Amino acid sequence: MPRVLPLTALLLAALASAPASASITVAPQKPSATADAVHAAYATRWDEAIQQARDGNTLGALISMERLMEDPLLDDFDAEHRGRASQVAGWTALMQKKPDQARRYLQRAQEALPEDAQILLTQVSVELSDNQPAAATTFLVKALQHADAPLPIDHHAINYLQYRLREQPQKRMDLLQALFDNGWKSGGLEPTGLWLALATLQADNGRGDSIPATLARIDSPAEIIRLRSDKRFDRYVDRGDARFDPVQAAQRHLDELRVSGLLDRALDARMAEFSTTLLMLDRNEEVLSLTEGMAGAASNGESPAAAEAEWVAWLLNSRLTALRRLGRTDEALATAKQAARIGALGPDGVEHQMNVGFVFSSLGRMQDAAQAVNDMPGLAGYGKAAQALLQFAAARERGDAKARDAARAVILAQRDDARLFHREMLLEEGDLDGAAAVLIEQLRSPVERGETLASLQDMRTYPSLPGDVRIDAAWRALKQRADVQAEVARVGRIERYDLVSTSTSR
Repeated sequence: MPRVLPLTALLLAALASAPASASITVAPQKPSATADAVHAAYATRWDEAIQQARDGNTLGALISMERLMEDPLLDDFDAEHRGRASQVAGWTALMQKKPDQARRYLQRAQEALPEDAQILLTQVSVELSDNQPAAATTFLVKALQHADAPLPIDHHAINYLQYRLREQPQKRMDLLQALFDNGWKSGGLEPTGLWLALATLQADNGRGDSIPATLARIDSPAEIIRLRSDKRFDRYVDRGDARFDPVQAAQRHLDELRVSGLLDRALDARMAEFSTTLLMLDRNEEVLSLTEGMAGAASNGESPAAAEAEWVAWLLNSRLTALRRLGRTDEALATAKQAARIGALGPDGVEHQMNVGFVFSSLGRMQDAAQAVNDMPGLAGYGKAAQALLQFAAARERGDAKARDAARAVILAQRDDARLFHREMLLEEGDLDGAAAVLIEQLRSPVERGETLASLQDMRTYPSLPGDVRIDAAWRALKQRADVQAEVARVGRIERYDLVSTSTSR
């Protein structure tokens, strides 16, 4: 079952935050006995408007703030309070979906406080809301550079920008470097996948001197396998060093995550990573034990708090993998549906719904697989291709040539953004020549090479489920082709690891 990666058709408002302390209730810069009362009344009007915004009436607050921003009295206050007042006005305009007005107010805020990270983050939110990823990245890099501590940036915003900047390697590298230098973490977890992306960009863009420092913060087994498999990193990876042994790295990673999670007692990305590392080490029963309480609550129809829903859903996703490996496929399907229900409460609902379709597909229930993903409007290109792949397989099974050709057309239209699903469609058809051409294209792509090499490694596997038997056999035949092997040897290598494949049966 191909793992569906996060789909990035997201409107990310996670960075938007009204300044909790915005207020100008202090003496102005230019006090006078006669002006004190006027300034105090003006400051009170600001406090009232800010409270109105906090109470949820952003329309009424913005009407008041428009008048306050136009009042020359604002210039009598010091830079700190002019900046904060202008920032909250910009945030309020953003909440009212008026990005141009928000930009004007935030420009005034930045003129007062040009290096303020919170104002810059609010500008990031404006640009994200207006679908301007390049401008959002420019402001975010500045915010990271001026911050005194790691910024609380939502990881979905970073993933979205990474996706949108995939054809702008310099800008993408600048963002990753700024995150790296800021010490940013993703949901409490060191984002080693992003640091690997940074190291890859450094290797491809003449920044080899920076690579050792980047690799020093990569200690997770999946990323270490990618470092070992990609010849771009041969200068920096001592393959005989225990540090770069994926099995030892998996055990160390597990121990570190256990200690960190026990200390913080937080349900966040570390817990999800803990479960996936257990799966790599084939410790399936431990995954079931870890997730037993969550599964019980989910089966009773309970829902976690919104802040925890994202991670509960991913832990249930790990649980379904463990159940599938142990042959408990009915429970695995039920768990996939639970993960989709709970995942819908968080930002990754699309991915979890898609995973239900792929579980049905692995079980050989192609019509149910297509039905599970039919009603998913607003998908981005990658998601459209994933959906179409399931529809394509279902149409072939029932002999519906029109539906098959329609699904094929969608996959071909999205092939630049979703080569994975184009390749899977060709494998489904038994077209090994076509699949090999796509795989070789992926290996030649600086962006896709690392993930593609990782998928080719010889890992421990479990027997294929009924719906995957034919396509998994085609995948194994594809790996053995001389043209594929030659391209792998040119850019990387395939090794055997005593860890279980993420895809379980490949």
